[in-house]
Amino acid sequence: MKVIKTACPLDCFDVCSIAVEIDENKIVAVKGDVDDPITQGFLCKKGHSLMERIQHPKRLTSPMKKVKGEWVKISWEKALEEIGHKLLEIREKQGSDAVIHYTESGHGGLLKNIDTAFFNAYGGATTPEGSLCWGAGIEAQKLDFGEVLGHNPLDHLHAKTIVIWGRNPAFTNAHLIPILKKAQKRGSRIVVIDPVRTATAAFADYYYQVKPEHDGYLAMAMAKMILDKKKYDVNFVEQHCKGFKEFKEFLDRQQLKELIKATGLTEELICELTNLYADNKPSTIILGYGLQRYRNGGKNIRFIDALGALTGNIGVAGGGVNYANQYITKFLDWSYLANTDSKKVSTTFKRPLFSQYVLEDKKDKIKGIFVTKSNAVLQLPDTQKAIRAFSSIPFKVVIDHFMTDTAALADYVLPCTGIYEEEDFMFSSMWHSYFTFTEKALEAPEGIIHEFEIFHQLAKIMDMRDFISEYNSPKTYLARGLRPLLEKLDCSIDETKGRRIKLEDSDIPWSNKKFTTNSGKFEFIRGEDMLIDLSFKEADEYPLQFLTLHPKTSLHSQHFIDVEEGRLPEIFCNAKTLKTYELQEDQPVMLVSANGMLKSKVKIDEGVGDAILVSYEGWWLKNQGVNNLTPQGISDIGVQAIYNNCRCRIETL
Repeated sequence: MKVIKTACPLDCFDVCSIAVEIDENKIVAVKGDVDDPITQGFLCKKGHSLMERIQHPKRLTSPMKKVKGEWVKISWEKALEEIGHKLLEIREKQGSDAVIHYTESGHGGLLKNIDTAFFNAYGGATTPEGSLCWGAGIEAQKLDFGEVLGHNPLDHLHAKTIVIWGRNPAFTNAHLIPILKKAQKRGSRIVVIDPVRTATAAFADYYYQVKPEHDGYLAMAMAKMILDKKKYDVNFVEQHCKGFKEFKEFLDRQQLKELIKATGLTEELICELTNLYADNKPSTIILGYGLQRYRNGGKNIRFIDALGALTGNIGVAGGGVNYANQYITKFLDWSYLANTDSKKVSTTFKRPLFSQYVLEDKKDKIKGIFVTKSNAVLQLPDTQKAIRAFSSIPFKVVIDHFMTDTAALADYVLPCTGIYEEEDFMFSSMWHSYFTFTEKALEAPEGIIHEFEIFHQLAKIMDMRDFISEYNSPKTYLARGLRPLLEKLDCSIDETKGRRIKLEDSDIPWSNKKFTTNSGKFEFIRGEDMLIDLSFKEADEYPLQFLTLHPKTSLHSQHFIDVEEGRLPEIFCNAKTLKTYELQEDQPVMLVSANGMLKSKVKIDEGVGDAILVSYEGWWLKNQGVNNLTPQGISDIGVQAIYNNCRCRIETL
């Protein structure tokens, strides 16, 4: 029996360590690695399903080409030759920016980033900027702190108050739950703030049901109470912050009653919450991503960051405002990994506005699109417009394991290796500072090759000699890209293989109170950035708020492949909302927004607030897909998609 150490590649907080048991070149068991102090030897259902995915009967094992509307198998040699020649033709006639390289985070490893290096060597394809996931919050914390860093998850055990704000780790961050419960057992108060009484809220000591998108108002009300009662940390504010005077003057002009009214909570509840956070220190805030998927998403995060600074809960054990943790990324050579030295002036578009860019801004100008690590048409807002935009592009290539909804619209689909069939470097930029140089456990099925080989072969066909020379092997790519990290650790790449390693100086960010903003201080939100406008969402035609949450058993759309065709997505609302529209549970209904329609089945969940409908994202087009309803648009900062600015109505069938 041989044990191979690897890690989960899903775009998830945890990046679980995995121990794969091999006997006679076959996997006999997949388990969580007991040596990992964070994931502690257990895997969620998504992690266990990795084995099912690489053995799935619908997995692609040959390049596919669409001929007269039908898919036919094609050899690798022929497929890459045709794709390579078409890329050269587009570049010669229209320029390299007539090709979009659309990539996302469908696989968390570093090695598959060779796609970016290739397209930069190609001449610089048009690429997306911004985010469908977390961009407003990332930009907000960069403005406030300079970088986006989080505490070691085990440091939460030092907190007396733990505020889970807009996050449901019971579904999305399973290994945080034992830490929270251990802290709770030691006497920490667990507080959940969310429009939905989630599975995490079920075991919390306190739960506050804020109105959707009004998190910024709640943070303002709390800050005003802290200032009025002089509960703020004078030394931290005076010595380590910039913009406090303007921040305070702004709040002094606000009417507390109006701020409270906006949240949907009572003054008594907000006083209770404020006292918990400001008095029972150290206090930590653990943020989710839903509260920044609005037009005012960046403001929401910045006002919450301000609470941490006001109370001096920054740079101390048990403190912090934890949104993501990009500590490891500072020690990667992104210039080499992305091949930016060879890149011409980049042409970009705003990722959430992909459909507008293709159909309107650059109508008939985009001649090709190459999609990697993404099921784009399903994940982009306004699904039907995304389909029209993608379909309008004359030449389309997708790399994937399966015939996804995006792949089905392409001209060529190329199958690639998956976890257990490749080496890679896995790390989290969302939660902790551990990483693993994963080992290969299996040979890929015949007909499947790694992206590194795909782009290397394309480069030969296209005579990209500099790229071939610079990126000559996967090991060279990883060793060069990881050089700053390896120098910090004073070891070789081979010495990291199969080990779970942590960067030791990453436990408590900002402990030296030296921030990486231009001023070197924490910077309060100020000026026009402080103004929140919610007037756009009061349309009587669409009285209900539609929220799309992350499901427990899938990472975006990856695990919905086996859902039977035609099954209606469930939507959840409370009994009061159901009664208002004279509906019965399990009744099929049609949701209608300004962007489209979604046939669904209604279910009762008393944890959902009034006039709110909740569904879970990831449903494939065979089940309609919830983004049929969601709008295009971008947040105040960070070029973030605004999925949760979705208003709709219910129509009976």
